[in-house]
Amino acid sequence: MTHDSIETFRTFLGEPGWDDIVVGHDFGFLDPAQIQTWSAFRGEGAALARMRALEGPGLRAFEAHLWEACTEATGKTPRPGSARWAHAQDRWRLAILREALATDATLPLLARRVERLYEQVGCPEDMLGMVRPSPPWSGLPATVDAAAVLRFLDRHRPAPGHLLPA
Repeated sequence: MTHDSIETFRTFLGEPGWDDIVVGHDFGFLDPAQIQTWSAFRGEGAALARMRALEGPGLRAFEAHLWEACTEATGKTPRPGSARWAHAQDRWRLAILREALATDATLPLLARRVERLYEQVGCPEDMLGMVRPSPPWSGLPATVDAAAVLRFLDRHRPAPGHLLPA
């Protein structure tokens, strides 16, 4: 993703919610500074204030503070394997693929982005046909089926007037 992943997420899926932020941090899309900036308009609370105040060596404990702030704001935090986690993970996949289609002008670039998506976020069964990786020893680039990417995105487009939970 681009350097401003939150803005990219907003562009393609709307405002991220706490689940999206927690999962985005876990997968390396969001750094503490981005999250602290995003959280500036998320209300007040002791856990949120502690997370916003972290700096320097205190950032080593950022994830624990993020989970605490999420729990304070929403009542619970998504955990790997939970339905909330999976939903946020899917939203990141969609944002990444939509950004890739909007910005990557060539099939080799798109193939690299999809391949990186597989490595970084994982790949559900309905995404398996999008890219054909090449064996590392071959020196050949991966290839992408752009039509399969478009079909995947079409299947995950919300119906008009249907809002996805954040």
